[in-house]
Amino acid sequence: MTTNRAVLGILLLVASLGLSSCASSPVKKTSSVPWLSLSPLSTTTTTTTTTTLAPAHPCTARDLKASFGQGGAGLGNDLSVLIFTNIGPICRLSGYPDLLGRTATHGSALLAVSKSGTYFGSLITADLAHGQRGELLLGTGDGCVALNEPSQSADAANARADTYHAVTVLLPHDSGSVLIDHVTFDVACGLDESQLGVQPPTPSEFSAPPGSLASLRASNSMPTRVQSGTVLRYTVVLYNPTNKTVTWRRCPNYTELVLTTPEIGKSQRFSHTYELNCAQAKNLPPGHSDKFTMDLLLGKVQKGSEAKFSWELDTGDGPYSGRGIYVVSPSEAKTGFTLPALQPPSS
Repeated sequence: MTTNRAVLGILLLVASLGLSSCASSPVKKTSSVPWLSLSPLSTTTTTTTTTTLAPAHPCTARDLKASFGQGGAGLGNDLSVLIFTNIGPICRLSGYPDLLGRTATHGSALLAVSKSGTYFGSLITADLAHGQRGELLLGTGDGCVALNEPSQSADAANARADTYHAVTVLLPHDSGSVLIDHVTFDVACGLDESQLGVQPPTPSEFSAPPGSLASLRASNSMPTRVQSGTVLRYTVVLYNPTNKTVTWRRCPNYTELVLTTPEIGKSQRFSHTYELNCAQAKNLPPGHSDKFTMDLLLGKVQKGSEAKFSWELDTGDGPYSGRGIYVVSPSEAKTGFTLPALQPPSS
């Protein structure tokens, strides 16, 4: 009996020492990286691929066949999609075009366009091979005063004056123009456009090679309500889910964006691109992560609104992270509008 008790005591002592050792020496898997205002490196974004394409010449009118695609709607915003198919050699689709609209009664006119992306998102620059398609997103609305007057006759007059049935896309880089007929959109509540390009890839469309920067997963942590006219400070965690170490030898840029919609059909865009602070980041073995502190300067808004926040590593294939936030106007802030604590990371 005495022997058994002695053995049991030794086993308990060994177990307690083992637990104490584990508790005092945790495995550190996340390192923190401060924010630095680093000018972005000169880079080229291409379509989703595991290799980098050689720079291509800008797409011209001769290279493109245009058509009207399937649109959409959401929260009083309407989406029109213009499709551009490359019928020539490889060319680069990029930039914000000018637009000429044509009505049945007033002829053609240069449209007032907000070149800041749309409520439905934006596109990325792409090198289109022969037969590949790119897009241009046009965002309009139907909830402004111009289309909701007390007088039905005034509503009808605005609709007639601002409804276009054809559009000529004046390509950037003096590359010519493309006419798209049989398209109908109403710009009485304003018109937003994306740049010419392709949809950003999603994880279901592209599997990045293990150990590449694009294979990282991004998540963010920030207030749900932020004050305009101030610097938004938040964090981004980049996590390595693969079985190979990710290094920072080739330091990428990143782009941060807040897109507000103070009124239906109108938006304000606050976007910045910097080089990532790779010098103070640690390589990421499997299962490890780096937490980057970020600063985003928000311009002032006259009216508070819901907004879309997005962050992406500019590899051409992500990773991406985003969430919905509320941007507070200066007048709301003066009335004692309080900002909540940081929310848990959202991928």
